[in-house]
Amino acid sequence: MTVRETSVVVMAAIGVIFMLISAVGLIRLPDVFSRMHAAGKATTIGISCLLLSAGIYFWGQNMLLRTAALIFLIFITSPISTSAMARAAYRTGTPRQLNLQHDEIGDKTKKRTPANVR
Repeated sequence: MTVRETSVVVMAAIGVIFMLISAVGLIRLPDVFSRMHAAGKATTIGISCLLLSAGIYFWGQNMLLRTAALIFLIFITSPISTSAMARAAYRTGTPRQLNLQHDEIGDKTKKRTPANVR
């Protein structure tokens, strides 16, 4: 195997491992917010590694530049979409774990007492 083929296999394997971790997180995590975190973070890295390995594999057809553009777009749009979905889930009253320390979206008019200030 050449160095290019080895790097393609290694990058593809890293991408598949991250995608597997994301899939396990989607199944095992308790609430929608934790699941979105697993899907947003691990999937973004996994897809990026897979696209990078495809760009290296198709080097002769100048696919690396195209895959780099796709990776850039995924890194820009993935946090925005995950944030929009989390905001929508929060506003619709989706059940969640009660280990939230600080609530940025919650009611701003709620009076703060020393018991609930951290």
